[in-house]
Amino acid sequence: MASFRRVTPPAVEPVALEELRAFLRVSHEAEDGLIARLGRAAAERVCEETGRALTAETWRMAADVEEGRPKGAFRAFALRRPPYLNFVEARVAKDDGTSAALALERVRVDADGNAVWLRLDGLMADARVWRPVEVVWRCGVEAAADVPEALRTAVMLLTAAAYERRDAMGAPVAALPDEVAALIAPFREVRL
Repeated sequence: MASFRRVTPPAVEPVALEELRAFLRVSHEAEDGLIARLGRAAAERVCEETGRALTAETWRMAADVEEGRPKGAFRAFALRRPPYLNFVEARVAKDDGTSAALALERVRVDADGNAVWLRLDGLMADARVWRPVEVVWRCGVEAAADVPEALRTAVMLLTAAAYERRDAMGAPVAALPDEVAALIAPFREVRL
C-alpha cells in the first residue's frame, strides 16, 4: 500500500494576481488578498480535478511491505501529479530497521512520466525481498507561462465564479462549470 503526501507546495501560482485582477475587471488593489486566495483555491481545484501539478511542487510516496505480492529486482509505483520534473531522493528499508539511499540512477520514470521504477538488484544480499520504499520527486512546470493555457483559463474562470459568489464563500461549489470541465477534460489523469 502506498501513501502520498505533498512536501512542498507550489512557490509560483499558475495565474498571477495581476492577470486575475485584469480577468475580473478589477482596477483597484483593495481586494488583492481575496483575489489571491480565490486564485489559489481555483488552482488547487484544477489540480484535484485533473490529478496534475500545475507549477513545481514536491511529493513523497511511502510504500509498505505487501505480503503475497510477486517479488523481483524492480519495483514500480504510479506517480501522482504529473508532469514529472526530477527525483529528489529514494530510500529502501534494510533488515536492521534503517534505510539506505538509492542512487538516483537506480530510479527511473516511464516514458509518459506516470510511473516510477526502482532497481533494487545488487543493492542488498536479497533484492528479491519485498521492502518498504520511499521516493521524493518534483512535479509540475517551473514557470507559470509553461502551464497549458486551457488549465490557466480554467483557473481564471473558477476564480471569477468564486469572486461573483464571494458572499457565499463557505458554501462549496459541487459541480464544475461546464466551460471549466470542457477545458480540463483532456488533462484529466486516468487511473485504472
